[in-house]
Amino acid sequence: MSIDFRNSKRGEINELRMELLSVKIPKKKEALKKIIASMTLGKDVSSLFTDVLKCMDTPNIELKKLVYLYIINYAKSQPDLAILAVNTFRKDARERSNPLMRGLAVRTMGCIGVESIIDYICEPLKDALNDEDPYVRKTAAVSIIKLYDISAERCEELEFVDRLIDLLSDGNAMVVSNAVASLMEITNRKGKFFEMDGSSLHKLLTALSECTEWGRVYILDFLATHLPEDTREIESAVQRVVPHLSHSNAAVVLSAAKVLIRYMDYITDEDKIKSI
Repeated sequence: MSIDFRNSKRGEINELRMELLSVKIPKKKEALKKIIASMTLGKDVSSLFTDVLKCMDTPNIELKKLVYLYIINYAKSQPDLAILAVNTFRKDARERSNPLMRGLAVRTMGCIGVESIIDYICEPLKDALNDEDPYVRKTAAVSIIKLYDISAERCEELEFVDRLIDLLSDGNAMVVSNAVASLMEITNRKGKFFEMDGSSLHKLLTALSECTEWGRVYILDFLATHLPEDTREIESAVQRVVPHLSHSNAAVVLSAAKVLIRYMDYITDEDKIKSI
């Protein structure tokens, strides 16, 4: 007896399609989990793209995350279909009552990685950079580097790199550290382009003591490659970086050491050098 695997697969796809069309949210979520599991195993479930798109218009954040994950995976192979999701992305990016929804929409649009998406993402991304919620601003900072990957020229033309520099003055340390991480990526690709003045240095050092461990690593690595212009600023920075040599995270310690080794070349006081 032989088994027709093609019919078996077709039956499985049809079953998933019926579950996606269900009015019950738990059933839709279960179907999407199965689809993403198949996708992870390398199975082609792209034929369900339009059916999955129909699940986008939902207030359920868990279901929305699953849909967005599916779209990101297939957007490059199905760019025309991905564009169909843009209006929902833009609608979610304007969802005033839910910052998580706004951030998720902006992040997903950035992750799609299709050049045709740039014209659609610009306005939501600009709004997200000025959002009242730090989570949304942080997500927008990371999305800029995704946009830079798609088209560096358009990203600079639309002044998104300048907006990243503006975020260094943000009052939230999480936002500052994410802006620094994106600026570091851009710096690595185009060489040094950012001149750090005393005001920028002070803001980075303030955020340094308030952000997460990995945020500290980003800021310290940034300081190690961007030397302040004034010797007094260098000495002030050294005093505030030295305590991080005692941090429990080895990555923070190593990044702090990089800053100090670089900055010590510009300190003339021998006693200060010895103490460091």
